[in-house]
This record gives sequence, C-alpha cells and structure tokens, in this order.
Amino acid sequence: MEIRSFGVGRRLRECERLLSDALAGLSGRLILLPIPTTRDDKYISGTDVSLESLPPLFSADTALVGYNIPRKIALAAAESGASVFDAALDEDFLIENARISANGALGYMLTHISRDISELSIGIVGYGRIGRELLRLCLLFGSKVMVYTTRESVALELGESGVRAVVISEETDFSDLDILINTAPAKQIDESRLPPSLEIIDLASGVIFEPSARLTKLSSIPDAFYPETAGRLYAEGALKYIEGRGEV
Repeated sequence: MEIRSFGVGRRLRECERLLSDALAGLSGRLILLPIPTTRDDKYISGTDVSLESLPPLFSADTALVGYNIPRKIALAAAESGASVFDAALDEDFLIENARISANGALGYMLTHISRDISELSIGIVGYGRIGRELLRLCLLFGSKVMVYTTRESVALELGESGVRAVVISEETDFSDLDILINTAPAKQIDESRLPPSLEIIDLASGVIFEPSARLTKLSSIPDAFYPETAGRLYAEGALKYIEGRGEV
C-alpha cells in the first residue's frame, strides 16, 4: 500500500514506519495526517500544505487517517468512497493518549521540581481524560491535590469520593498551591488572580497563559516525550479501523 504522509514529528514518523510494515504488499493508498490534523482549518499542521490539496487524492481505494479531521475534508473523502479514521473519535486511542500525557507531566515534576512530589500541593484544572489520570497519579505519589472544574456535578462527584474539588469562580482561592497544572483546552482561570509565586504547567496546545518565567508549556507530550509509544498507538488505532472494514 502506498502511504502518503503529511506533517512533522517523531510520532508521525514512527506511525508511518509501523503502518508501512503492517500494510506492505497491499494495494491502495493511505493518507496519513498529523495530530492534530490542522490548527487553523487551512493548512496541515506543521506544513505549508493546504487542506484543499487533499481531496484530489481521494478515491475508493484510499484510507484517510488523521486527528480532528475538518468536516469538509472528511465529507470529501466519504463522497469519493474513501474510508476515514479520525483518532479523535476513537475512545481507546484517546484514553491511552491521555495516559501517556499524564505520565509525561508526572515525569516532568519528578525530574524538574526541587521538592519531592509527596510534599507538593498540586492544583489540576479540568477533569477530562488527562485530568482524571493525572489526579490518580498525583494521589498515588502522595501529593495533596485540588481539582478545579467548571462543572458542579464533577466537584460533587469527586467530593463524595473523598477528593478535594471546587467549581471555579471569581472567589476561588489558589494561595495554598505549589503547582497549578492546566489540562483544559480553553481558558478557565483569570491569570491575574493567581499568586505570583505559583508555578504553572500548561498541557493545553493553545495559548492559555501568557509566557512567563513561572510557566512551563508541555503541550504535545506524547510526541515530545514518548514518540515511539505515541506512534504505535496511532498506528494501532488506524490498523484496527482498517481491519474492521475488511481492507487488510
């Protein structure tokens, strides 16, 4: 099978290598896009290749693999008879990707913070897949943890299980924290209300906090920290989808 890979990053290269081995000898074309597929809905992430250049490549023997593939591109692929695997819709992939993202954040704290993690008071903003796994790890290592969420149901659920959690408001107090870890994809906290000494670790890909000496950006942890594992997970998701369609 011919593989056309667009994008950069060690995860994408590892995924391409594994798919090349697994699909060797098969006919057809696989178009492999990066994670995320695009950041501006115009170009493929990390390239100057326009998304509009993709549809002419689609045909009935094409498989399109990406993450958060724009709807117009997915529709164009479907209309041409191509199959589409969007890893952002694969729960198994999302859970594993969140797991290694949380592992990377924990690894950073273990190796770059000057105090033992069991002595730290850690705030986690957001309680999605990464937030849940990060909470589990921090508690396992003995940290004092507070979860900050915009959902009252989450705060109540965590409180009932013995985990400290609050709904973010203008009165929210962050003064007892040593580190604040953001896992939310959108801004939820007014940065000006945070104590000047509070260290911030941001796992989101967008600009949530203004650059400063106290801010550490750890976006794209799977690609930056664990490219071989991340590439394998991406390849496994794509292969599972292709095999399910009877194309392998």
